[in-house]
Amino acid sequence: MKTAFIDIGELGWSMYVNAHIRWLKRQGDASVAVVTYPDRRCLFEGLADIVIDAPAQFYRLFDIRKQNCLGLQKISPDILKRFFIPYLPAGYGIPEDFIIGCRCRFGDRLAFEPYKYSEKLDGRKEVLIFPRRRLGGWYSYRNLPESFYAQLILKLCDEFPNLNIRTIGTTMGAYDINVNKSNYINHTGKAGSLQDMIDRCQTAVATVGSQSGPPKIALLQGVPTYMIGNQRQRHMEGENWMGTSVGFYSVSDNNYGGIDVAACIGEIVAFIKSSKKGIT
Repeated sequence: MKTAFIDIGELGWSMYVNAHIRWLKRQGDASVAVVTYPDRRCLFEGLADIVIDAPAQFYRLFDIRKQNCLGLQKISPDILKRFFIPYLPAGYGIPEDFIIGCRCRFGDRLAFEPYKYSEKLDGRKEVLIFPRRRLGGWYSYRNLPESFYAQLILKLCDEFPNLNIRTIGTTMGAYDINVNKSNYINHTGKAGSLQDMIDRCQTAVATVGSQSGPPKIALLQGVPTYMIGNQRQRHMEGENWMGTSVGFYSVSDNNYGGIDVAACIGEIVAFIKSSKKGIT
């Protein structure tokens, strides 16, 4: 069996594709190809037999800012499937039950594991902040204000002077925040790849961010994580596959901008202080 999967949706859903491929591999002799974004190759290399970068034509025809589950907003799964079929290796096909949209049919055919580290990181312990800033699409309203992250950074730098406080993300998907504190590192736009973020989980005592893919990856890597969002049960239980320590500040689905900043930051500080991952 030669199977191809298309991973061009939200980062959090890439984790499902990865876990399904791992499940398939454990069932027997399945040959798997994955077409995805270049920075996501690290999620599949060593697992899939073939990893292919999404072709240049894909970026010209579709707006990748409008990622939605396993597909793109307002783009029919059939349209996406027809586009990618000519780019698949000979003999590979997309399974009929793989919907390139917001319908997941993996069921229990999933095997989640932490992602492998590419290199050993040592050094000063850190708190990683994922200052999500999604541009365009239905879920841009879930961005927290930039001012929230600036206040959070200042508070964490003062509360934890022996830790680095590091923001991390892409320039397309995260705020670029400059704060004048000796233990603050603005790493937005400077990570070479998604693998860099994964590797940094080795020195993280905790991570913080609104509900999105990076905090879920941190949880998978076993890093205590505090999340802000509107789906508490989903992220604390259903998608916390390693049972990692997690805190959650609930906001209404359409009022991320109305967050009680002082109360939320206070809970984050308390959560980090309760972490058992080596705060000194």
